[in-house]
Amino acid sequence: MPENKRELGTRKEKIAGAYLEEKGHRILEYNFRTRMAEADLISLDGDTYVFTEVKYRRDASQGHPLEAVTSGKQRKIRMAALYYLEDHDLSPDMTKIRFDVVGILGEELTHVENAF
Repeated sequence: MPENKRELGTRKEKIAGAYLEEKGHRILEYNFRTRMAEADLISLDGDTYVFTEVKYRRDASQGHPLEAVTSGKQRKIRMAALYYLEDHDLSPDMTKIRFDVVGILGEELTHVENAF
């Protein structure tokens, strides 16, 4: 039975998480969600909290996955970051944060630090 989009997305997020761990990140959460916002991965890279969006495309017929991180999506990830920091008693003004994107095109993974 073929996997559905949610299962495929979860699998690709785990691949991205393993990649980030290899780069030294400590994964804190997968799929952090609030009613209004979400972040696919939250990790610590040294003392920096990294909120990572993961986008997958089987092929480039609908464009590169990195192009799918629209300004609206970026806004939702920023909101998720604020919720996460508040929920963990971390000050947005005193905490280092970064927004990354991992694009997976077929089997090729691209990681963009400080994407927005």
